[in-house]
Amino acid sequence: MPADKDPKGLAPEVHNAEQEDEEAQAQQVAAEAGAQDRDSPLESRKPGGGPDDNGMQDLIDHMRDMEQSGRIDMSAFRGEPNMDDEDETYGEGHDPDSV
Repeated sequence: MPADKDPKGLAPEVHNAEQEDEEAQAQQVAAEAGAQDRDSPLESRKPGGGPDDNGMQDLIDHMRDMEQSGRIDMSAFRGEPNMDDEDETYGEGHDPDSV
């Protein structure tokens, strides 16, 4: 745009389009992020009726069950030794500090 047609009478090179980034400013991005409705990570929606839908419990269902019951499922560790700090668990001669 010629300088004589600019409403402010400025040369076109005075205007820098790259500086018009209001939508990318941190304050604007934060405001948009805060305004979104977000579901809890524990809220899952299962699509029903698919070929893989056999009614099995998924991870989110399992987490919900543990949360509601107050019991943590430790079945993944079944058969593993209990490596806690209680020396009497392993009997005489198994004190790691006596080595």
